[in-house]
Amino acid sequence: LNKPISGGEFTFTGATGRGACGLDIGNLSAGVSSSLFDSSSQWVPSDLPDGRYILNDPVCKGICVQIEYKGSTAVFPVDNECSACDIDHVNLSTEAFLILEPAGGNNGLATNATITYLFCNSTTVT
Repeated sequence: LNKPISGGEFTFTGATGRGACGLDIGNLSAGVSSSLFDSSSQWVPSDLPDGRYILNDPVCKGICVQIEYKGSTAVFPVDNECSACDIDHVNLSTEAFLILEPAGGNNGLATNATITYLFCNSTTVT
């Protein structure tokens, strides 16, 4: 955590429903590399109103990804997994992607970003 990764990239997905953490995929959210998930994590009951089970994994508990790109910085909560992503590749919700790359990137791919994983509890854009 808190170690910037240069030369990163981000893509987008139109995923909806619940992500790998068992949480609802937000309009401004991120899916991260499978390597960041702990394969021994268990599903546990949550204190959410619907009582759903959530993945008791550290990456699902208040972890965000900060992306610096073309002079803008945005922070998005992690709520999903991206099995095709390396640690320097983040798969964002469509809305999150368009905040950083309104032109849509190169076929939905934006490169030369700096990616930092950090503790958080909200989305920010500067």
